[in-house]
Amino acid sequence: MMKRPIHSVWYSFSILFIMLNMASCKKNAVEPDDGQESYTIGFKFQEFEHLVSPLGTKAQRAGDVEKRSTAKNFNQNTYEGYIYYWSFNAESLMPDSYPSTHWNITYNQGLIPDEYGTGWSYESYIAGRALSLKGLKELIFKMPLTKVLEVHELAFDVSSSGTGPKGFSLLFSQDGESYTALKDNNQFTNTNTPQARNSFAFSLEELSLDLSADLYVKLIPQAGNRGSAGDYNDVTGIMRIDNFRLSGIAEEIADASVRRVHYHIFDAVTKNLVLSGADHFREGALSDFQLTLPAGDYIASFVTNVSNAELNIPETGNAAAYFIANTFANHKAKIFGVLDTFSVNGDMQKDIELSRYYSEVRFAFTDAADLSHVAKLVVKQGHEPQFYAPFQPVMNNPVDDLSEIVILPGFSEDIREVFFNQFIGYTTIAVPLTYIVEAYDVSDELITTFQVDSEIHNNMQLLFRGKLLDTPNGGFVVRLNENWDGEKQVDFN
Repeated sequence: MMKRPIHSVWYSFSILFIMLNMASCKKNAVEPDDGQESYTIGFKFQEFEHLVSPLGTKAQRAGDVEKRSTAKNFNQNTYEGYIYYWSFNAESLMPDSYPSTHWNITYNQGLIPDEYGTGWSYESYIAGRALSLKGLKELIFKMPLTKVLEVHELAFDVSSSGTGPKGFSLLFSQDGESYTALKDNNQFTNTNTPQARNSFAFSLEELSLDLSADLYVKLIPQAGNRGSAGDYNDVTGIMRIDNFRLSGIAEEIADASVRRVHYHIFDAVTKNLVLSGADHFREGALSDFQLTLPAGDYIASFVTNVSNAELNIPETGNAAAYFIANTFANHKAKIFGVLDTFSVNGDMQKDIELSRYYSEVRFAFTDAADLSHVAKLVVKQGHEPQFYAPFQPVMNNPVDDLSEIVILPGFSEDIREVFFNQFIGYTTIAVPLTYIVEAYDVSDELITTFQVDSEIHNNMQLLFRGKLLDTPNGGFVVRLNENWDGEKQVDFN
């Protein structure tokens, strides 16, 4: 039976060496070239994290260890499960699991899909959204096989409108040009009900894939046997794809598929963007790098992201339009940053100390009754999506984020806590937070829902303490820990 990806326990990472030079970094603003002499500024990052409590519960972490021990014996740094997985629940093309950031999804000769419809649940993923495509001629998933050791299976759910396709052909390629059929005719089993779920799985174990290259999967819709459905219309017919997943064995990525540092250098007077860039860094490592700037006054923003999703940061524009945001569902994200003002009048080196741009939110449940029947917790934002605009505190919210956090708690007599990270940015003024929590049983039936509120700034630990069941809204008590830079507890009964 195919297993879900197994992630290693979150642990602290310290600053080490990676060279970010101007030849290799992505630059979105051209260096000034007005005849002024330029100088080299070396930025040296200081260690910024010593210990962060792992996310999830002790039961989840123990379960991960048990699952890892049953995987194939390649080595202790591999996992068997979903190499790529798209739930589309955040209404974006960002995959939920992926080993490389160079994937993409296109349709109809290079168009980028941006429409979504109702999707289907799969394992721990709720029945959220699905990719919706009107007038589909072809759909292509590009998946680099970085860190992949074996490819086992491709699977997904698909549906269509009454005039949409009721079958498809499936092909693959490793150069994106020459395609070979995986299976030519794949007929829907349910053709009578519009947008009814049809599940398909294809074994890839017999393919001789070059694991150093990319894997392209192309879906071409077909009219298919239509049952009582209407005539096929390849212009107005709609097709939906959900839970698209590639399974196999890959190298462990230490619970984070994204390890990226972003830098933006603004002129301190005009607030215009002078330089910007982003690059990956190795696990547990971030190091010195150099920039070349003419004499002048500057403000630098450095942001590091260790998580499973890219941050939302505009790479162009002036300081007034600059902001940082993290998708709420990307709840394991460790995001650090700093805003630093400096003057350049010669070659120099600056020490950079990064601050935690998030806080940890924990729920500790005090119920005397057994909670083992609680199979899933869904946490939703009752507050506006969080973003950080360091130069424009009154900026209108640029973030549209309806994503939610899904936690499989694995409660036992000893384990009754869950954790997640809340991105905030850097602020000395507490921001209001509201969470709506839903608890579901093993049959995915809603047991209870409650709401909690608090106000915190970044670098704090917020603890809500109270009963999960029986008491409406639990009467939570809040406690803030200022040691991290703060913990807050809210009892809710």
